[in-house]
Amino acid sequence: MTKLDFRLRSSIWALSVSIPALIGSVPVLAQTPNVPSATPMEGVGEIIVTAQRREERLQDVPISVTAIGGKALAAMGIVGTTEITRAIPSVQLTQSGPSAIFFVRGVGNTSGSVGEEGANALYVDGVYLGDLTSAATKFNNIERVEVLKGPQGTLFGRNSSGGLINIITREPGDVVVASGKLGYGNYDTVQGQIYGATPLTDTVSIDLALTGKDQGNGFGRNFATGKTVQKGWYWGARSKVAFRPGERTKIVLSGDYYKDENDYQNGFNLFKGTTGFRGATYLGDYNLNTTDLAYARIEGWGTSLNVSHEFDFATLTSITGRRSIKVRSEFDADYTPTFLAHAIAPSRVKTFQQELRLASASTTPLSWQAGLFYYNAVANLDGFDVVTPARTTRIINRMETNSYAAFGELSYDISATTHLTVGGRYTRDKRDLMGSIAVLPGTTVTRPAPQSLSTGKVTYRVALRQDLSDDINVYASYNRGFKSGIFATTASPAEPPVKPQTIDAFEIGFKSQLFDNIVRLNVAGFKYKIEDYQVRGSPGPGQTLLLNAASVKVDGIEGELTIAPAKGLQVNLNATYLDSRFKSFPNALFNFQLPASCPAALAGSSSPAVIGAGPRTGGGINCVGDASGNRTPLSPKFASSVSLNYRLELGSQSWLAFNGLWNYSSKIFFEADNRLQQPARSVFSAAVEYRPNPAWGVELWVNNLTDKRYYYTGAAGTTADQGILAAPRTYGVNLVFDL
Repeated sequence: MTKLDFRLRSSIWALSVSIPALIGSVPVLAQTPNVPSATPMEGVGEIIVTAQRREERLQDVPISVTAIGGKALAAMGIVGTTEITRAIPSVQLTQSGPSAIFFVRGVGNTSGSVGEEGANALYVDGVYLGDLTSAATKFNNIERVEVLKGPQGTLFGRNSSGGLINIITREPGDVVVASGKLGYGNYDTVQGQIYGATPLTDTVSIDLALTGKDQGNGFGRNFATGKTVQKGWYWGARSKVAFRPGERTKIVLSGDYYKDENDYQNGFNLFKGTTGFRGATYLGDYNLNTTDLAYARIEGWGTSLNVSHEFDFATLTSITGRRSIKVRSEFDADYTPTFLAHAIAPSRVKTFQQELRLASASTTPLSWQAGLFYYNAVANLDGFDVVTPARTTRIINRMETNSYAAFGELSYDISATTHLTVGGRYTRDKRDLMGSIAVLPGTTVTRPAPQSLSTGKVTYRVALRQDLSDDINVYASYNRGFKSGIFATTASPAEPPVKPQTIDAFEIGFKSQLFDNIVRLNVAGFKYKIEDYQVRGSPGPGQTLLLNAASVKVDGIEGELTIAPAKGLQVNLNATYLDSRFKSFPNALFNFQLPASCPAALAGSSSPAVIGAGPRTGGGINCVGDASGNRTPLSPKFASSVSLNYRLELGSQSWLAFNGLWNYSSKIFFEADNRLQQPARSVFSAAVEYRPNPAWGVELWVNNLTDKRYYYTGAAGTTADQGILAAPRTYGVNLVFDL
């Protein structure tokens, strides 16, 4: 164990002891124990969401929304954004190095270049996390997570053409709170989470959330070095200070910091059944055979200031956010113990945003919101090196983004049962790119002329909801969204940008809460038309080329069923059927394992390569062909999840809680050519918690119970077919407390 490992583990254990003691030592005006209810709630309950930037009942919002509370997420073993796919089947995840990329209903972009924002936005407490590395957020003090499906191009600020993940964290109040979880698992893993909150005065309260994990043993082994691989550690802290100077004013200052070092994200494995450079072969799950390092080091922080004041006629809200992230990643690009190709990518991204929003105090019969939004991001690729024995190719790029937007939305009750919502947004984006390419050793440096890209777009939304009863309604909506055009920062600075991606989305839905709050059933059908769909190509090791597909069509239906048939028992069933295809994509990149050759006539070819005879010799060749009719990446035809939560009362305020989660995904493709794929898979997770009293307990948990091996990331390139496997079966024990 290294000194760093020892310090991290010691810190996790020490914090679990010190935080409750620290909270308990602060003098307070009122103290109410924060313990779980001794008796579970009956029925499915009401869910409050902020999908329309104000608090509303989930069932009243004419948007398809999945909302999961923090306790429910913890019970399912979901500890970060990258794991919510296990509970929400319409969301898929892939990674490009340290970047986490979400797909919602088949809409997403596989590119993870520095400065790329993705097609689905991520917000934490109203602050947009624009860098994809920040998207891999670890949970701790989570109040709830809301996943908004479909374009959200009116009230939310950036690139939410496919959907939006909205994370709301807990806020300190006028009571003392201390809770936590400390555990040990297989692969020599120590992890812990601590949350504490306390009032300091009548008007000021503060909280602190800490989280950490250290995995001592890896999932696999590097045969060249003899060391274990596929392991890592992280720790993070988040704090809020809430100031309420008057009944109508609230000021919340937030800050967070985290560090993460691992070789999961850059520890690519050869796809089973493929051959890499110089005959490199698949060595078994999670195993490598390379002397080159493969890791990602991530350090990030952020601050935000949220100020709101209630006037008689409206509430004015100001959200200011600043974020910074620094990454260094390296990976082997040839998968052999011989030094052939190695990639190094240090980067920095800094963002600033300011939003002003005015929302009417009245909600009936007319409610309205209007606002302004500004976003600035500076992304620096500080020297993307592709190193070979003969030379090093170094790309340095700097991309700056400035975005301005004005938006408004109003809802009007046409009658007591008919409700109309209309909204619009104008966004003006400007991106500037400058950079150079150098070939080392030597002095060959190319500095192409700086490039700029300006885009102005109007997006809008119309939704009509009809109440059939107090507990049943139907709705229809039309939304237009877009994703900005962008430059690929890991490509040559002379490469042109891709055009903006626009989406027109039609949706009809049915929402109901039935049988005296025993059943909640929500169903939605949707149809999308996407123009200039942005996709990734890979011309060389570690390099990214961005392309615009001509058009994509998406048709689907999804349903969510929650049943609470007995006291303490709740069952959730979610399912999505999806048909997402390239309607037209005549100049797509196709990759084939060598030996292969591209025919002379490439454009529009339905057979873009000639496969050579004999065994594969290693590596691949890129050709151009027609991908029209192919399925889009990360869009399973069918995906579903089932979760079960049951609490058995044992008397004297003690209980046993059982939680189980099953999720299924049909086959997915990773690239537009539909060659590299992950077959259908099912994954089970479970946990049981015993509480001798409401204040503390013991939890046993297991994820991926059947030890299913499956890829969640795949990429075909000129060196090899590569992928990242999801974690194998993991299990452990936790001590939990609520004081």
